[in-house]
Amino acid sequence: MQIKKEIIINGAGLVGSLLAIYLAKRGHAVKIYERRTDMRLSGAAAGRSINLALSDRGIKALEKVGIAGDLKKISIPMHGRQIHNSNGTEAFQPYGAEGQFINSVSRGELNMRLTDLAEKNGIEIFFNERCEKIDWRKNEVTYINENSGKAHAAKADLIFGADGACSASRLQHQFKSDMFEYQQTYNHCSYK
Repeated sequence: MQIKKEIIINGAGLVGSLLAIYLAKRGHAVKIYERRTDMRLSGAAAGRSINLALSDRGIKALEKVGIAGDLKKISIPMHGRQIHNSNGTEAFQPYGAEGQFINSVSRGELNMRLTDLAEKNGIEIFFNERCEKIDWRKNEVTYINENSGKAHAAKADLIFGADGACSASRLQHQFKSDMFEYQQTYNHCSYK
């Protein structure tokens, strides 16, 4: 198979890993760069701890890469949510019709399985690599290795930012674009 494009993805989380698998299956040469350490070596606690609610759409995306069946074995069906009102009453709200549910699955476990599958599909993953700068004209990313402190550059035909809420990719793009406004506020509380 002839390689179509060389692609860099910033972020080895759920989105980055799944995107990489889809792109590799289409014949692209994909490399993922991740700021964090490899959670398979440090344990799932290195990632987000809250479970992920997988709907039908998420399961279909995982079926297309071949791991939905394995994940269904470790998921817990959630038929609805229990609402606790301030007056002391409770109400059950179903997630769908009778017999329908969404699936609760460990975010860390899903991420580790997607990372394994990405590597099985020939995707190179580089951990402890912080995105420092992106030159969008040259399609070149400068990374700093978090262990050695050394900088190095990587080039690709396409660059995807899948590096989460504090995305270095997005900030590199937004702050260097003309006619772009940016505003950010922080929540005083969150799940992590």
